[in-house]
Amino acid sequence: MKNYEYVGTTAGRKFCINGVDIFANPWRSMGEFDIVLEPQTKKPFSFSRYSVSNGSTIVEFMAGQFREGEWSFFVETEDD
Repeated sequence: MKNYEYVGTTAGRKFCINGVDIFANPWRSMGEFDIVLEPQTKKPFSFSRYSVSNGSTIVEFMAGQFREGEWSFFVETEDD
């Protein structure tokens, strides 16, 4: 299993990862999914992998919903 870092949750329409507002750019499905753990309960969820580009930066992230109306985001981290 890969390692993921939780980077946040939003109910709004603006959220930045590595300085890129992911809601301001189209999401491209990477055709992959993986299991991430909800930060508070550690309950496993299946999230999909996406990428966005703002023209100069490409950001890859895992996204899904722990609760309806809220998007949560993770980024892959290096193995320890």
